[in-house]
Amino acid sequence: MRRTGWFIVLIALMLVACTNQSAQTPTATEAVPTAAPATSVSVSEPTPVATELTPEVVAAAIQQVLDGYVEAYNTNNVELLRSVVDQTNAPFRRLVEERFNTFQESSFAGSRFGRMRVLDVKPRDHGFWQAAIDDGGYRRDILFRQIEDGSWVMSEPTEEQLGEKVRIENEYFTLNTYEWATEVNTIIEDMVVRARQQVIDTLGRTPENKFNVYIRPIFGITPPVNPNSLAWYSAGSRPRNDRIDIFAPFSYAFGFYDPNVGWEEELYSTIVHELTHWAYTRAFAQEYRITDWMSEGLAEYVSNNPRRNAVSAAVRMGRIIPLIDPNGGVRPQDMDHMTTLEVDRGLAYGFAYSLVAYIVETQGGLDGFWRFAAAVRDTPGTGIEFYDKALQKAFGITYEEFDAGWRQWLLENY
Repeated sequence: MRRTGWFIVLIALMLVACTNQSAQTPTATEAVPTAAPATSVSVSEPTPVATELTPEVVAAAIQQVLDGYVEAYNTNNVELLRSVVDQTNAPFRRLVEERFNTFQESSFAGSRFGRMRVLDVKPRDHGFWQAAIDDGGYRRDILFRQIEDGSWVMSEPTEEQLGEKVRIENEYFTLNTYEWATEVNTIIEDMVVRARQQVIDTLGRTPENKFNVYIRPIFGITPPVNPNSLAWYSAGSRPRNDRIDIFAPFSYAFGFYDPNVGWEEELYSTIVHELTHWAYTRAFAQEYRITDWMSEGLAEYVSNNPRRNAVSAAVRMGRIIPLIDPNGGVRPQDMDHMTTLEVDRGLAYGFAYSLVAYIVETQGGLDGFWRFAAAVRDTPGTGIEFYDKALQKAFGITYEEFDAGWRQWLLENY
């Protein structure tokens, strides 16, 4: 297990891998919740306007922005956060602030982050600079620009600044993107082709319909979307209208990635996840019924994304999200209601994976999962009674036995 800064846990906690636009439902980078040194970060005064924006000058200015950004998280200071974020770009401002609030409301709020460090910078169009940033061995790429008073802020272009729309057709799907993402467009097209085949090979069925893929290089593209999403699948009224939206690499929304693996593998896993939803909807839904945690857990399982580091931390701290909340209430905080969790929705995806993996490993592979999905389809009711009946019908075990076995499996595997 690699040691990374606490800041990486943001991705595991906040990013909803997918949000089905017709029924809210979530890939995210693995995170190691290891506390960073609790040293305070001093925030320097803004760099004066330079006569020439050399990479060295820009890197120093961006480092000051990052120092303020980390300090804002460490002290839960939203005003400090706003001072380092472009307030004239309303969609981007919303994205950054809502992710900030999501973290501050999570189980890991209060943990201090270590310093984020600028590795290199390069100019982009319209006065933007793209910075490669290190945090405890992980990497992230964020855009910055200088504003009128000479200070620097995190920012993103407007949709109008992205250049011409680009449409790439092949036999399986249509890729819709922008000139701004030229360096990744063909790479992503190849990823979708490979991901489609991986889903088919794993699940054993082939949806025949062509679908659409939309690359979003920035957050502020119409229509507005959930700030805590990374990608999502939307079923169309007709199969040919199915679509998958993906935030592009080198955008704030994309988040951290392991430089030893590269953003390509992180994104590939995300695409496999979303195409698993597509495959279920078009090839399995007529025969089986699956709950939200089953849907997301299956997608995480097919994409091989256990979110091991975040789940391991939660297991160590005794913060396992239960399948059924024993306290009940109006808004139960459990996996059976994962789309309405008040905190740790991103973490719930790791536990959804674990539930599916536990079924696959102990009940005869994916055939066992589909057997359970058939039992879920045929069992009325809710809560523990519902799961007790479905589990006994599928596997001959009670809910209590299943829950105890899953928790033991978590301790042994995480």
